[in-house]
Amino acid sequence: MRTGSTELQDKLPIHLATTLLRYPNSLVFSDFEEDFEHYHIIDALESVDSHLKETSPDFDLWRRLKQFGRAVLRPDELSGKAVWVDQGTGKAKNPGWKLDKFKFLPMVNRTLFEVPDKKWYIFVEPDTFIFWQTLLAYLSHLDWTKPYYLGGQINIGGIEFGQGGNGYVISRPALEKVVSHYQNHQKEYEDFTEGHWAGDCVLGKALKDSGTSLTRAWPIFQGDDVGNMNYNHQTQWCQPTVSYHHVSPSEIQDLYDFEKAWMRDTANDTTSFLSHRDVYKLYALPRITAPRRVVVHSVRQTTPASSIP
Repeated sequence: MRTGSTELQDKLPIHLATTLLRYPNSLVFSDFEEDFEHYHIIDALESVDSHLKETSPDFDLWRRLKQFGRAVLRPDELSGKAVWVDQGTGKAKNPGWKLDKFKFLPMVNRTLFEVPDKKWYIFVEPDTFIFWQTLLAYLSHLDWTKPYYLGGQINIGGIEFGQGGNGYVISRPALEKVVSHYQNHQKEYEDFTEGHWAGDCVLGKALKDSGTSLTRAWPIFQGDDVGNMNYNHQTQWCQPTVSYHHVSPSEIQDLYDFEKAWMRDTANDTTSFLSHRDVYKLYALPRITAPRRVVVHSVRQTTPASSIP
C-alpha cells in the first residue's frame, strides 16, 4: 500500500483492522519511516537521489518530516477523511501530493527486494477497496510466469497506465524487468518524474520501457466508488468487480463486512466471484434511500433506482 504522512493517520487504521488482515504479505510505503499502531511504515523515498531530496522544492515536506516527524504537519496539510480529488492534475499544491509521484518506482524496487518470490504483486492506496476473493479468482485464469501489468486504463500524454487509486497488479516477471530497468536508469526516471505530476504514469512508462505494456482491466478495476458507478453501462454489468476507488474509511469497513458475509455464504469457494450486478443488487440497492441526482449540462436530472437494469 502506498500512502503518505498527510493522510496516514486518518486512512490507514481501517485497513490495519480489515483489508490488510487478508494479505499474507503486506508492506506499507509512505514518505516517512515510522512505527504506526505496531505496523512498520517504510519510507518509499529512501533510495531517491540524495541531492534531489536535499534541493528540490518538491521534497520540502520530506525534509521537514526527517527533522521533526509527523508533528510538523500543519492542519491545512492534512487530508482528513476526504477521498475526492481534482482528476485534472490531482492535488497539485499539496506538499504530500508533490512527494507522492516520486514513490512509485522506488516502491516497486523495494517491494521486490523485500518479497522476491511471489507470483503476483498488488498495489493499492488507502482509498482503494479490493474484493480479495474475486481478485484471486480473476488471477487464477492468468499465467503468472508471463509479464503482466493489470489495471484500470488511463492515458496522459500518450502514456497508457493503470491508475494508481484503482489498484494495479504486476506479475513477478514484469516486476523483475521493471526493477532491473529502473536500477539501470534511475537518474533518467527521477528527472522525468520531477517534470511530471502523476507517479502512476511514470511507473506505466517504466513498465512499457522495460517491455510490459498495460493489460487493460477496466471495468474489473474501477475508478469510482460503489455509489458513483454508472450501473447503466451494459459492458460491465456481468463483469467481475475487483476494485473501487475513492472509498472512505467507513465504506471500507462496510464493504469488508459485506464481502466477509458473501464469502461465508459461498463457503469460501475460490472459484466464485462478485460481478458488478451482484454488488448492485446485494450491496448498493438495499442501501439506496433516495434517487441519484445527476447534473448534465447544468440541467439537474433525477435517475430513479428502478430505471437501472
